[in-house]
Amino acid sequence: MTTFARTDRSVLGRWWWTIDRWTLAALIALLLCGVVLIMAASPPVAERIGADAFHFVRKHFVFLVPAVVAMFAMSLLGPKGVRRVAVLILIVSIGLLVVTPLIGSEIKGARRWISLGLFSLQISEFVKPALAVV
Repeated sequence: MTTFARTDRSVLGRWWWTIDRWTLAALIALLLCGVVLIMAASPPVAERIGADAFHFVRKHFVFLVPAVVAMFAMSLLGPKGVRRVAVLILIVSIGLLVVTPLIGSEIKGARRWISLGLFSLQISEFVKPALAVV
């Protein structure tokens, strides 16, 4: 494992000395618990719907990688940068919430999801953390 000295001025070195390591450890523990639980619970469900036993496990990892990259990128920002990104996300999300009834796909009688081909987004899920930060 690479060790970082306090004098290390690289992006990764500065990141390592400014993050809360207990929160990072808790985050890694949650990610590992999620992986273990999805590996334990999803194979029977996947087989029941006729998919490969590890269909949901692969899907979980496909979404896990960009989520970890986004969390790392946000942790590189200072408080002012996080607020700016949150305001941008909030403005874009509110705009998308306005048009969701028009362009959203209907699921069980409600138009709350925007379909993007391989996956769908529920825009209100982006508003919640952005509103909490702003």
